[in-house]
Amino acid sequence: MKTLLASFALLLASAALAGGPDKITNLKSALETAQGQGKMLFVQYGREACGNCQALKGMIEKRQVRLSESKFVYADVNCDDATTSALFREKFKVEGSTLPFVVVAAADGTQLAGRTGYGSAKDFEDLLRDAQKAAKKLEDAKAKKK
Repeated sequence: MKTLLASFALLLASAALAGGPDKITNLKSALETAQGQGKMLFVQYGREACGNCQALKGMIEKRQVRLSESKFVYADVNCDDATTSALFREKFKVEGSTLPFVVVAAADGTQLAGRTGYGSAKDFEDLLRDAQKAAKKLEDAKAKKK
């Protein structure tokens, strides 16, 4: 019985670690959560029927694209929802026309990096690195103003 319980606990722990941060499907809530927690925001703007969108979700779930829960809020939002679409287009600018549109933003919602379309895990890891560099520059600029 102890072995069974230990195996079950290990299974739960590995499942919890496997997929990275929980995803939020409401963009407004994701923006508020990122600001409230002081974390960067990773937004995947796409749809369920999009193969590129599903590929990115798979990379995140398999931790090939590492969205650390301590650094990121993950928003997986539907581009077919009119309210979501209006808010996304108001807040963010991404060049291109192929889903998913991906944005990394600072906790205050300032866009740090973005890309569109299919990408490899390395491409999205590079995007995260670029966003972290941009966040550092933003922080440095704010510190100089003080």
